Amino acid sequence: MSRLVSQIWGQLQKSAKSWILVLMKISLALVLMTNVFAQEPAVFPAKVSQVYRVRLDKDAGLLESITSIIQKHGIKDGAVLTAVGAMSTCTYHGVGGGKQTIAEPMEINSLGGVIANGEPHIHVMLTNAKRGAFGGHLENGCKVGNRVELTIAQFSGQPLARKRGALEKK
Repeated sequence: MSRLVSQIWGQLQKSAKSWILVLMKISLALVLMTNVFAQEPAVFPAKVSQVYRVRLDKDAGLLESITSIIQKHGIKDGAVLTAVGAMSTCTYHGVGGGKQTIAEPMEINSLGGVIANGEPHIHVMLTNAKRGAFGGHLENGCKVGNRVELTIAQFSGQPLARKRGALEKK
């Protein structure tokens, strides 16, 4: 009986090794195919043609002000490079999440984004003692606390072409 069990066990081990080799070969083929068909990154050469340094005072709408500056100065292609300051209220959302509005004092720790086809796409990271760090995609309705200072660059050259991702609402 033990000899029969031993023979069956040996056959199972050989079969398992064969299947593992087949699966490894298939996996390698898939990786190689992915690399062959992977899309190259789209590169858009540009030069900074203008820099706008902006001060927003208490109760100004952050995204609304940025959008107004973009429209007023005809910025079709650019970037919001940085911002510092305090907010009293901020609305943002994360990937696949609903909008969140925080209505308490907070500090901007990081803010940046792109301007493509005259439309801003900005992310913000905020902090306060109560919540720690939080943030996401900047939405309308964010109000400046004391002051916010930010920098916007306008580019010349081939404009950035944004495509809607699978997670963005159409």
